[in-house]
This record gives sequence, C-alpha cells and structure tokens, in this order.
Amino acid sequence: MGFLQEGERIILQDSAKSDFFGKGTLYLTNARMVFEVVSGGFLSKSTEIKIDQPIRSMKALSVSGRKGLQIHFEGNMEPTTLYVDNPEKWEASIRTIMAVSGS
Repeated sequence: MGFLQEGERIILQDSAKSDFFGKGTLYLTNARMVFEVVSGGFLSKSTEIKIDQPIRSMKALSVSGRKGLQIHFEGNMEPTTLYVDNPEKWEASIRTIMAVSGS
C-alpha cells in the first residue's frame, strides 16, 4: 500500500461503501483510517483516497443498523457512515487502537 507511512501497519482491511464516495476499500492502520475508491473504466482504473484521518481525530464512533459504521471526525459537521460487513469488529479495533495510543 503506497499510503503507509514508516512504522505504520494495516490492522483491518475490508470492502466498504459510502453513500457519498461510492465503493472502495477501507483500511484501519495503527495510526489512521483510510478509504480508497477505485474509479475509471475497465482499462483506466485509478485509485483515489477519499478519507485519510488520524485515529486521534475520531470524536465519536457507533454502529448503526446491520452494516453501518458511523464515525464523527474532528472538524466535520456530520458523521461519516461507512458500510462494512462487520461494523462491530471495526468499532472494537478502533477503540482498542484509541486506548493504546491514548486518543
């Protein structure tokens, strides 16, 4: 993954969907949450990072419905909702990282 910084490692990675950004891959590292979306046609695919937020910028976190993971990032008016297969696993992992990093 080209977006990883030195000393950073991926904790979770899963397909995700956003009402605003579309479908992509959600990554949780030991420092950040990154949502990468693939765009373009069959031969001209490109990836674009739509969310790149440090764990410490998460002010609220909850699971909504069966697949919704709601995250309120510092500086955003509205929470961001991402749809993943196991939002409880994501929430637990994020809270563990927050506790370990003291966020």
